[in-house]
Formats: sequence, C-alpha cells, structure tokens
Amino acid sequence: MISETFPTIEMTDRAKVRLTYPHLPEFELKMDFNPIIERFHLVGNFCLVHWQAKPFGLRRWGVYDAGKDKYYPFSWNGAVCSTSPKFLQIDEELVKSVPTAVLFFTETTVIQAEYLTIANVR
Repeated sequence: MISETFPTIEMTDRAKVRLTYPHLPEFELKMDFNPIIERFHLVGNFCLVHWQAKPFGLRRWGVYDAGKDKYYPFSWNGAVCSTSPKFLQIDEELVKSVPTAVLFFTETTVIQAEYLTIANVR
C-alpha cells in the first residue's frame, strides 16, 4: 500500500534534510530549515513542523527537532502536541528553499512512542 511507504531520511548538514523514497528513484526532497531559524533568531530546544507538499500520494507532515538535529515524518493523525505553536513564514520570493512556513514549538522535543509527541523540554 502506497500510504504505508516510509521515506529514507538523511541529515546532510545542521537543519538540512534529504528525503527520498526507495520505490521513487527520481524523487528527492531537500529541506533547509536554516532560513527560518536565522530569520526568526531561533535558538535552543525547539521543533518546527511543516507539511510535505511532495510527492503526491505520499504527503505527510514533518518535524525538525533542533535540539536533536533530527527530522521525523508523520501522518496527520500520528502526532500529539503538548504545547501551542506560533506560526512562522518567510517570503518565498526571497528564499528559494523549503519549507517557507512552519509551526514553531518553543522549548520542545520529539518523543517517539505510539504517537510522535512534541513535548515540553524539562
């Protein structure tokens, strides 16, 4: 089943992710969270959640955990948030990388269990 296909995730540099699917050799999604991090002067432990617009049929949400420098994909019903986000967006005319809009969760980290949880850092 195509919806159960999971991507291969490679951290290529700090806050940079390369996402591919084994059965789609021509597809590659490169994400760079640095423009958003730099524009909004984000530091510390935080999570950035975005919607993966590609590939069609395999679209998911994704979360970048800055404290761990790790990226996690998840389905729309596969996450729980214990804190409220702020909405951040940068001008697509000025920055040509993706993502350009995220949900920002301050002082949080990702916990993997039955559901992926974006939780407060204690």
